[in-house]
Amino acid sequence: MCYTMNGGLLTMNLLDFIFPKRCVNCAAFGAYFCAKCTKEAKCITNPICPLCQRQAIGGKTHPGCVTKYTLDGLIIGFYYKGSVKRAIGKIKYRWQYDIANTLASLFSGEIWKFDFPADALLVPIPLHVRRKKWRGFNQAELICSILAAKFGIRYGNLLRRTIETKTQVGLSRLERKKNINGAFEVVKNSNLKDKSYILVDDVYTTGATMNEACKTLKRAGASEVWGLAIALG
Repeated sequence: MCYTMNGGLLTMNLLDFIFPKRCVNCAAFGAYFCAKCTKEAKCITNPICPLCQRQAIGGKTHPGCVTKYTLDGLIIGFYYKGSVKRAIGKIKYRWQYDIANTLASLFSGEIWKFDFPADALLVPIPLHVRRKKWRGFNQAELICSILAAKFGIRYGNLLRRTIETKTQVGLSRLERKKNINGAFEVVKNSNLKDKSYILVDDVYTTGATMNEACKTLKRAGASEVWGLAIALG
């Protein structure tokens, strides 16, 4: 139960009283991730290359995989399974976005494994304006803001989604690439030249969305672009 001091009196958080937190996986009361289910969340033990998804030192793209417009590295925390998958689903489809704070805190414990540029700006993968209005928020932007506050780094909405693409769920690798092609543009008056960026999303599967966004940033002058996702799908 959460308590706060107000005018010298100890008052109970009314929302926690009416809607007590329950584990996203086993429904135990007390927290969104109970101790047991937190231990069972399957971490990505070794960083991987964002293109071939094989082990890569510090998460950097393999020299043999990298091209002019591909990601330079990938920061990834967990496999998209069990409690992590359920947590992301509750954030995206049941609007329980306060779970994102707990999920981001768990994810932050995995950051030390990756050799990403320290001066990079976080950039959330944008939703199309109609999709964002329907959902009420962008989960990538929510994660981005939490991580930025936690680590004291900057973030900015530098991309805009110009095409309302269909969901990538259920599409093949080639279909995903075609579906997302040309879907982004850089926000007007953004100076990206010779700067480093980390694209942020909730799940990384084939990398089609992240790589399309990366291509857009690099064509606008970005020198280095990494990807960051909570889970590997």
